[in-house]
Amino acid sequence: MICFFILWNNAFTQEKEIYKLPSGAEGPGKFGAYYTHLKYDPDWDDPWRVGEHPDIIVRFEDGGHKFVFWRGTSYIPCWVTDNGIWYTNEFVERRGWHSPNTEGCVEPMSDKQCQYSQVRIIESNNARVVVHWRYAPIDVHYEHPFIDESTGWFDWVDEYYTIYPDATGVRSITLQSTNLKKWIEFHEAIVVNQPGTLPDDNIQAGAVSIANMEGEHHTYYWDENGGPRFDKSPPKANIYKVNLKSDRGPYALVKPPEVDGDLITTYLGHSDKSIFHWWDHWPVSQDASDGRGAKSSNNPSHTSLCHIGIPKPPPVTCYGSIGDVSFIYNGALDWLTSIDSELSMAFYKTTKIGDSILISFDYADFWTPNLTLGVYDYKSSAIIIELSQFENEFMLNNGTFNTFRKKIFIGDQEDFMEFGEVREVGLTIQESTERKKVKIDNLEILSNYENDEHNLKRFFDFSLPDGSSPDDIVIYEQPTWEPYFESENEITKLMLHGLTQKNVEELVPMARSWTDPPNLTITGNGFEFDKYDPEQMAYILRKIPSANNQVLELTLAGTSESPVNNPVFVIKKWEGDAFDLEINGKKVTDGIGYRYGIEQSLDGDYLVLWNKIETEDPVQVKMNLMSK
Repeated sequence: MICFFILWNNAFTQEKEIYKLPSGAEGPGKFGAYYTHLKYDPDWDDPWRVGEHPDIIVRFEDGGHKFVFWRGTSYIPCWVTDNGIWYTNEFVERRGWHSPNTEGCVEPMSDKQCQYSQVRIIESNNARVVVHWRYAPIDVHYEHPFIDESTGWFDWVDEYYTIYPDATGVRSITLQSTNLKKWIEFHEAIVVNQPGTLPDDNIQAGAVSIANMEGEHHTYYWDENGGPRFDKSPPKANIYKVNLKSDRGPYALVKPPEVDGDLITTYLGHSDKSIFHWWDHWPVSQDASDGRGAKSSNNPSHTSLCHIGIPKPPPVTCYGSIGDVSFIYNGALDWLTSIDSELSMAFYKTTKIGDSILISFDYADFWTPNLTLGVYDYKSSAIIIELSQFENEFMLNNGTFNTFRKKIFIGDQEDFMEFGEVREVGLTIQESTERKKVKIDNLEILSNYENDEHNLKRFFDFSLPDGSSPDDIVIYEQPTWEPYFESENEITKLMLHGLTQKNVEELVPMARSWTDPPNLTITGNGFEFDKYDPEQMAYILRKIPSANNQVLELTLAGTSESPVNNPVFVIKKWEGDAFDLEINGKKVTDGIGYRYGIEQSLDGDYLVLWNKIETEDPVQVKMNLMSK
């Protein structure tokens, strides 16, 4: 009887086994990208209808760190440190309320079954790896934003990850959309917490170090109040490193902004049981949730720390299912509305909100009182206020201007206690099934109006020339993460990223070599120099087949402003020649001083040559070809 009780008690009180997120074999491995099937919790693995090679791991030879594309993260790529801490630079995210059929966060995190997320290896050799990740941002109901009415196409993203043996890589992000004017997020620094760990187990209190191209730097510390404002960053800061409790830490950098300001911004606040925020709706979870705060470390979770180039839309925009077709005439906004059209007021810096809001605007030609005021915070949470409750105060179908002005108490709303700092306020006309034009002027939003604290304040009188768009309103110049390419329906941005043992200020030479690479000159007639390609972090050359080209000699004009930092050469029209390599007159050894790979394409073979050298001095490279 006693034995039975002990067995029964153990069987029903034993906690479920905690499985670590899978990243393949521990320790170093031959550099390259590998298809594999990463095994996790058997109960989680069992429902997946996949073959033997659904996942991808990139391994490195100088440590057990990896770069992983796994179904459990919806293929969102993650750096994994030697001791198993995961980290990602996020993805493209859209706002659910900017499209009439979506809600919440529109992102690949919501693609729990990877229905619209795929990965494939494009290139894998001794010198580099290229992986293509293609996905469609969706909400948790698998709805797509900005569906083109004529073609049925919606947002798609192509990201190419070019990774080199030193765990440095380029992230190239291309979004194709019918609406590039609305809010787009390209980056967020996210740490993934293993099951059984809290964020504090993985992240140092001094979590983020920021630097500019001059090497000036500052480290920000989280405390019981959570994330600090990034108000001590050096001018035009464009580089950061996340300080994990590991030997290596992830970093990211972009081209420095033209003007000073907040290019890198913090994720304010914190959650229960931690000085950091943490949520467990991703990774692994199959629940239809895009914002569940973690209460226990039993499940994997994630922590958001900061952003590069957080979207800062114009201070006033108006949109709907028919696009941006509202203009300013006679000092007022002619707002052409359609289904769920919204007049949006954005804030360049998030701001605290009081327990009440005063909204005031002059209007003409309103045909319906069915308006809502949406107040959105930096976590994409929303408080929706139904202005239709004041329908008796609206003058409808009146061609002259009238004023609506109302103080609304919001402190008793269910979502108010967990509401963060305000990032955007939107006025929406609901249930508009046809295009109608209304006039708006003197639009004003205040919070804590009675106490005259005015934490949140916006006023616009639309005093612009006739024919102007509300997008033309400019408050002040702001730093931006400039696109590498942009057209009406397509935008590409580039980011340098990786894992490093260096301090953040020590990343400046690498940043300079990418944003302002040393000039290259070729001696002789057998090769042509095309360009430096920041998408590949490489110099592009071409071998001339008909020329006498048994020797390639080139010079990189390294300086302190344009240093040489592990330069890469891609030589097109390669013909399979073996070669010896000399750097500054000294022969170097394959696998130690350099690494190379040969890839095939429809346009002919090409050689990828990665060189291990860091200097601020000029470098002479000589390649002696030995024809087969």
